Amino acid sequence: MKSKLILGAIALSALSGTLAGCGSTGVFDRERPDEFAVTKAAPLVIPADLSTLPAPNEGKGASQGKDSKQDVLDAMFGAPKN
Repeated sequence: MKSKLILGAIALSALSGTLAGCGSTGVFDRERPDEFAVTKAAPLVIPADLSTLPAPNEGKGASQGKDSKQDVLDAMFGAPKN
């Protein structure tokens, strides 16, 4: 009989703990960014005269000599302070 009472108390506390996560109280309510919000951006515009565009640098790739691994580390942990 005593073990049934203990199991019932454990089950009741587990159920109440599970259901407590479904409620919203002032403690857990906070402003969060809405990741599903979509903003409108201006459409891309093709210039009428393509000769006004800057000429590409010969011999250099798209990375312009930057280390992409270092860029990732800087983005994650911040750039080192000199």
